[in-house]
Amino acid sequence: MANPVKNEQEQRFWQRLPFPTTLTLCLLALGIGVAALLGWKVLLTLDFIILLLCCLDYSKTLKDGTIEAERVCPQHFSSSIEHDIEIVLRNTGPANRKVQVRDQTPKEWEPAPVLKGLVPGRSSLSLDYRLTPFQRGEYGFGDLFLRVEGPLGLMLKPVRLKAAREVRVYPRLKPLRCADLATYRRVAHKWGLRPTKWRGEGREFESLREYVEGDDPRKIHWKATARSGRPIVQQYQAEKNQIVMILLDVGRLMSAESEGRTKLDHALEAAVHLAHTAISGGDQAGILAFADRVISFIPPRGTPEQLQLILEGTISLRPALVESQYEQALLWLRSQVRRRSLVVIYTDLLDEVASENLLSAVSLLRPLHLPLCVAIRESEWDELLTHPPTKVEGVYERAVLQELLRQRSKALGGLVQKGALAMDLPPSKLAIGTMERYLEVKRRGLL
Repeated sequence: MANPVKNEQEQRFWQRLPFPTTLTLCLLALGIGVAALLGWKVLLTLDFIILLLCCLDYSKTLKDGTIEAERVCPQHFSSSIEHDIEIVLRNTGPANRKVQVRDQTPKEWEPAPVLKGLVPGRSSLSLDYRLTPFQRGEYGFGDLFLRVEGPLGLMLKPVRLKAAREVRVYPRLKPLRCADLATYRRVAHKWGLRPTKWRGEGREFESLREYVEGDDPRKIHWKATARSGRPIVQQYQAEKNQIVMILLDVGRLMSAESEGRTKLDHALEAAVHLAHTAISGGDQAGILAFADRVISFIPPRGTPEQLQLILEGTISLRPALVESQYEQALLWLRSQVRRRSLVVIYTDLLDEVASENLLSAVSLLRPLHLPLCVAIRESEWDELLTHPPTKVEGVYERAVLQELLRQRSKALGGLVQKGALAMDLPPSKLAIGTMERYLEVKRRGLL
């Protein structure tokens, strides 16, 4: 196995070596033709002259000024989103400089391309490239490595500029139609727009208005009707300052991949969207991550800074190859959150053991809390069921999958019998499906 320390030392050694330009290589190649015509003595003389010129060129490089470089990039990246990285070069000398620059991206990311440009004297030049991080977490950019061409155009002088920087990659926040519309309605007053509230929904009294055809007669306010002489109905809105607790299972089942990402990554993305919707609508949101123990806990709050705390607190979560202990996590939650809450549990029900553990534990939340269990199924299953099998192996796979889905449906039915809400969603519908159910809970006043 290769020694990473030795490899890094070798890489630094090669980065410090001067490098000949294309012109130098052409002159050396020309010497081979000269040797064939005039003899090897002339070749050695020519090579010696080229060597002296290269040494002179190298020594004169950056004598009358330096090249400065700066990386301009966001402090926070979003996973699976392409970002622009800008390299700003500044020439403090009077002469124009040809420069090659290569950024040292995090080791887990794709390497940066070699950027080339001519930096005018006493001026600056901006070069850019694009980068797509695919995994959330904390990463570090390294230094900037430059090769500056000498005044004779024969040598490239290596320059290393310190530019190390730590960055963070958060789950992507893609637009969601229905949920974003609800959020827009509830925060429109912050932008100076007329607020559009959820009238006629929820249980909190909002205002009175005149009866129109189609209104529920049960909402007629009889005293106001008697005073005004015409029918008046009561309007209700969804209650605010309620608690949404999001539980993330980071056990072995969440390490399975679907659509190129782990189920935990899909769950985190949906959890951030749900927290954003809840906080924007005046509710409180919190996060609890667990596997065989409670890993992290962010108490529910409704402050504007809460979403950032959730992003920071979940950035380093990775699936653990252990069996999740639902009972321990739910007992711990019940001891920490004593107000009635909507408890959204992102998990999976891939096997019978996990299903039984969740079924026996979810009743611990009732009747104080309202559990919503969200199972994440592979999107590939839907494709397998949609297309008829063409081979014998496909028939067996389809039969096994149908049995698995039957057991899964049975487990979800058991959760409903325990007083919980249950959903089985593919990753593509996870965020929007969860938020639609949250909004439905708000409309029906189940909290």
